[in-house]
Order: sequence, then structure tokens, then C-alpha cells
Amino acid sequence: MMRVAHFVLAISLVAIAAKPSMAQQGSFNRSLTVSGPLDLEVSTGAGRIEIRPGSSGHVEIRGKIYAGSNWWPFGTTSIDDVHDIESNPPIEQTGRIIRIGQNNRHYNNVSISYDITVPADTWIRAHTGSGSHTISGITRGVEASAGSGSITLTDVKGDVSANAGSGSIRATGLRGNLRMHTGSGSIHAQGEQTGRWELQTGSGSIEIRLPQNAGFDLDAHTGSGGINMARAMAVQGRFGNKHNVTGKVGSGGYTLSARTGSGGIRIE
Repeated sequence: MMRVAHFVLAISLVAIAAKPSMAQQGSFNRSLTVSGPLDLEVSTGAGRIEIRPGSSGHVEIRGKIYAGSNWWPFGTTSIDDVHDIESNPPIEQTGRIIRIGQNNRHYNNVSISYDITVPADTWIRAHTGSGSHTISGITRGVEASAGSGSITLTDVKGDVSANAGSGSIRATGLRGNLRMHTGSGSIHAQGEQTGRWELQTGSGSIEIRLPQNAGFDLDAHTGSGGINMARAMAVQGRFGNKHNVTGKVGSGGYTLSARTGSGGIRIE
């Protein structure tokens, strides 16, 4: 009996070793129509998310699939997972609400990257566990989060919230309320305040660029690093030391809070 058991085990090991371990790749394209302002929610455990503006009433979704090897013959193969996603992409639409990436969590060793075109009049909530965000030209606001990866926002209007566990955040052409937080990484924000701005990083520099005549209430703090006011500003308030500045810039206005545990702050 022992010899038979060893023989069966040997066959199984040979079969596993003979199975190709190369990763598999695939893709899918979907076109959807929407009437009125769009709410878009997109998430992926691993993979990048890129969103840009397109024509009104039209949504184009392109997905790229990458599947690593599974334990064959005890489970499905990588190519099986790829074909399953290609034939049934994780996309759901209910009226003007589209959700992407909500029904692919039962797959193992699979990442999906998304390239999405939406009407500019869209509100976006996007999340990736590991991967970058690139979002541009949206006029109703953005919530973006990444466990590990950078976030880049361009010409986004409306309220913006960007959170990264580890990675830099860069946003230009903003107009609205703003909240940015990263555990480790730099922050760059450029635009016009129409509400409160809060920028915080545990470790990294902060750079802020506002219109020349901007007025705001400044609360800046750095645990290790200096605060540099790169242009002439009439600051009315308290300079505690080189690590703390609070008070009104110009005639004052919305609160601008910038805080870093380790790194400098520059305001232009």
C-alpha cells in the first residue's frame, strides 16, 4: 500500500510540475449609455484606474486582465479566470449609476486595470488596493483612494477627496473643497479654493499653488522641515517657529491646512 501511495503522489507532483505556470492576460470592452449626470463607482484589488472625459451620455470601459498561476489541478486555471472575466466583466448599471469591479472578488491572483471614458458631468468614487489613479476633466467631484500607489488629478471641479496609504498625490486645475491624505508620499495641489483645503502627509513634502491674489486662513505645521512662503504675502497671525505658521494671508478666507510629519511646506 505504501508503494501505491508513493506512486500516486509522484504522479500528482509530476502533473503539477508539468502544468505551465505562466500568467495569462486578457481584455474586454463595453459601451454604455446614460441619461443625465452619472455616478460612477470603480474598484480593483490590483491594477491602475484611468478616467477621462468624453461625449455626453456615453461611457466606454476598457479592461485589461492579468491572472497569475493557480494551484492546478486542485482549482481553476489562470486562463479559465481570464475567459470568465472577459465573457462576464464586473460591470453593473442601474439607471445613471454604474458600478465596476464589484463582483470579481472571488478570483485569486487576478488584477484588472481600467481605462474609462465618461461624460464630464460625472461624480466618481474610485479605489485600488495596489495601483495608480489618473483622473481628469471631471466636473462633479472625485473620491479616490489607493492602498499603495499614486493619485493624479487634473482639471477636476467640485469636491475632491484623495487618500493614499503609500504614494504621492498630485492635483492641478482644482476648483472646490479639497482633502488630501497620504501616509508616505508628497502632495502637490494647484487650483482655486472655493472651500476648505486640508492636506496632510505622514512623511513627505507639501507644495501648494494658488492664484496671486488669493486670500485664506493659513494653518501650516511641519514636524521636521521648514515652511516657505515663496511669494510676498501679507500674513497676519503667529509665527510660532520655523515649523508653525497660523494666520490670515491677504484678507483671509477659506481655511488652508497643511501638515506634514517629516518634510517641508511650500506655498506659492
